[in-house]
Amino acid sequence: MKYLWRLSVLLLVIVLTNCKGDQVAEVNSENNVLNSLGALISQSPDDASLYIDRAKYLYQQESYDAAIKDVREAISIDSLQPSFHYLLSDIYLDYYQSKNAIRTLVKAERQFPNDIRTKLKLSEDYMILKDYENALIFAHKILNIDPLNPDAYFMIGLINQENNKTDNAIASFKKSVELDPEQTDAWIILGDLLDSIDDPTAIEYYDAAIEVDRDNISALHSKAFYLQNHNQQAEAIELYESIKKLNRQYEPAYLNTGILLLSQDSISQAYDQFNILVNNNPLSDQGFYYRGITNELLGNPDLALEDYKTAVRINPKHQKALAAVTSQGK
Repeated sequence: MKYLWRLSVLLLVIVLTNCKGDQVAEVNSENNVLNSLGALISQSPDDASLYIDRAKYLYQQESYDAAIKDVREAISIDSLQPSFHYLLSDIYLDYYQSKNAIRTLVKAERQFPNDIRTKLKLSEDYMILKDYENALIFAHKILNIDPLNPDAYFMIGLINQENNKTDNAIASFKKSVELDPEQTDAWIILGDLLDSIDDPTAIEYYDAAIEVDRDNISALHSKAFYLQNHNQQAEAIELYESIKKLNRQYEPAYLNTGILLLSQDSISQAYDQFNILVNNNPLSDQGFYYRGITNELLGNPDLALEDYKTAVRINPKHQKALAAVTSQGK
């Protein structure tokens, strides 16, 4: 029966978290969820997972102090769950308490010396904090336990990339995909790195990423952008169209398609792309700026000026739009 009650509460959390209403309704919803979780905890005060459930909800609501208190209580009941320590570290990190975040994971790493996930979390957190030396140390600690761990090589690749050690980064990412060919992100990053050194094989790595996940928008975008920058405009536009079918709200596909159409003097078609973009996102300064360009080219100077002004209102630092407003205003 306890688990049925818990399932009902979790379903309530999902429903209330996703529903939209006015501020009063949101406050009432939050109180209902917390009251329900509190009631369950009162019934089963030694159930650590209930404290974790409430902590996750509080964390989502950015009630960091209360979330931390609940996770600590859960750990005091059951300290042998690494995931509890990860959650506590994540809360500290988002609460701008990086020292406590690292301290929590270091303690967990000592408690679970053979747990690879703990070491990986430490490496990730050190990297977020730009402590690349310690990030690298814990990535290598993983390899001491599992010499063929693809995640460790992926982390080493990221660290080398951040330190502008391109050759070392490429070698690490290649080792990562050799050990786990399903790592889409590694294939994409390899493509980007190889493209940055003008290696023509970059396209093969974008293709490999797409082969792993044909609906991966990041992989499709990376290949389209590569084609766009290598004078294969028709192919790039075709890929951007594929992306739009997957996500009608994906702004870069409209922006880049419009820019490519502009370069082909397909002004009306370019206008359509930028128009869709600003209708999807009325705060797109780039969309309004480029729609202004197309309006100007279509012989609509007044509409162009309004678009440029809108771009500047959205982003006062948009230098090209500022220049266009000044030019149009003369």
